[in-house]
Amino acid sequence: MVAILLGSILITGAVGVYLGSKRSYTEVEQVAALAENARFSLSVLEESLRHVGFFGSAGPGNMLPDGDLGAVTGDCSGGAEAYDVANFFFGVQATGAALLGCIDDAVPDTDVLVIKHLAPSPVYDADPADPTAARDGVMSFPGGLSATETYAIVNAETGLIFDGADTAPSVSEGEVYANGIAYPYRLNIYYVRASGSVPTLARKVLQWDGTAGAMTIATQDLVEGVENLQFLFGQDNDLDGEPDVFVNDAAVTDWGRVLAVRAFLLVQSATEDANYTDDRTYQVGDQSITPGGNRRRLMTSTEITLRNPRLMLRGSA
Repeated sequence: MVAILLGSILITGAVGVYLGSKRSYTEVEQVAALAENARFSLSVLEESLRHVGFFGSAGPGNMLPDGDLGAVTGDCSGGAEAYDVANFFFGVQATGAALLGCIDDAVPDTDVLVIKHLAPSPVYDADPADPTAARDGVMSFPGGLSATETYAIVNAETGLIFDGADTAPSVSEGEVYANGIAYPYRLNIYYVRASGSVPTLARKVLQWDGTAGAMTIATQDLVEGVENLQFLFGQDNDLDGEPDVFVNDAAVTDWGRVLAVRAFLLVQSATEDANYTDDRTYQVGDQSITPGGNRRRLMTSTEITLRNPRLMLRGSA
């Protein structure tokens, strides 16, 4: 009887240690995954936001779409149209209805961010570092244009958005686009997509549809578990080159004066933990959220300075 009692005590202790270790391991694993998902989400947003307003030396105000550009399958609306560079940056809040003509699965009351810019991967007439290189007005260095990309060719005065499959305008001396440089054109619309029980940070992008042979708006899932996304926009009201106030999208009066963005992310674990109850309230931007439930969560934020709009504002002052 004594041996049985001692054995029971030892077994109970061992089981307790095992369960405690398992709970600790689960917690550490979930917290690490949350931190990694939050870090990656912010890095993706930062990378895109740092290119806001980059349209080469021409600037967005001098950028026009080529008349031969084909229709974009599933194109957006409300300023988010693929080739509407006049609205190259703005935010809206998702509702329960379809949004911007191309999003019907956004989590309500989360923010949506529209960014259009040129990618810093230029194509030239010839090697710009070699003054003796032959120049024939054709974009061919370092590897020519891709037939499955959309480009913008720009010089100091004007720019043109065109399909890489079409013949690019000449950049020879005396031409409209003389000494022009071609950059890949990018559209990114970030939002929180309702995806089963676990929401996802997603984005709409402009890409080549190999089946249809045309440009289309496609959805890319980026990070699982992003539950809420909010932005506050730093607007320069007195044109001194610095943000005066940070406001939500509804309170922005001039998107051309937004010089910084504060991004707020609430990330949840992919699975529930019956031994954990989330009773915290999170301040996500200008929203207070108490989600509850049995998922661990991590709230994170960052502030990104928009260099190109700052330079454009200074240039117009």
